[in-house]
Amino acid sequence: MNTIFNMLDKRSPKHVWRLTLAIVLVLGVFSALIGQYVSLELFYIFPITLASWYGSRKAGILLALVAIALLVSVRTVHTHWSAPIFFNYVLPCAVSFVALAILITNFRDVHREESTAADTDNLTNISNARGFYVELANELLRSSRYHHTFSLAYMDIDDFKQVNDTLGHAEGDKLLMKVASSLQDALRATDLVARIGGDEFACLLPEAQQHEAKAVFTKVRDLLKMQMEQGRWAVTFSVGVVTFESMPVDIKEAMKVADELMYSVKHSEKNNISYQVWRTKI
Repeated sequence: MNTIFNMLDKRSPKHVWRLTLAIVLVLGVFSALIGQYVSLELFYIFPITLASWYGSRKAGILLALVAIALLVSVRTVHTHWSAPIFFNYVLPCAVSFVALAILITNFRDVHREESTAADTDNLTNISNARGFYVELANELLRSSRYHHTFSLAYMDIDDFKQVNDTLGHAEGDKLLMKVASSLQDALRATDLVARIGGDEFACLLPEAQQHEAKAVFTKVRDLLKMQMEQGRWAVTFSVGVVTFESMPVDIKEAMKVADELMYSVKHSEKNNISYQVWRTKI
């Protein structure tokens, strides 16, 4: 069942609409055949819910109206049309189906907003550790399945504590926001930037070979240097960039490799970028 829902998540609203419409039409045929013996109204809840959750409010309401039209058509075939049918059957079904579509859509919107908030860093508006680890786990699955290489960067701001101590936390927050926006500007549209600690950032570069990661972080280095000079922040950056040509066991191993590479820079000269190609040891 989870597989079906995951597939729907990746489908366009139009595709979901066609699928749910087909389900409703099939239910309409069954209603015409056995509707006088068995009540099938409850079965329409499933496609209406799918259309509302994976499609849109408009799609959900429209599908609800189609379902109502089919049910009314079937009912009028088996019984004579009358006012009691309208008030006791048509109106309750219409209100119930349309209300269901609206409620499901509203709940979905709230759920998505809360999910986004849970995966977003409040200060910088980029991904936080939770959101980053989810995407990294997904990238491990994709890269393993399709035999893709990816690169992972771990970055720490050198002497960031001095900024907070001498200029105040407000200035430190301003610096962090500038670093986050600079990383987003320098990286590719397909890359992911996250703040995973106080002054630590991580970047995920899907399908990036080492030479591509080097090109990206040359741009990152130059942009960050310019922004720090403009802001008069006396900080530098220690960065470890690992290109995984073989897949790590899990995200913990991937992060550990990148973290250790970054700290090898930080514990030596600082203000540098170290690159490594990671392959499974035989």
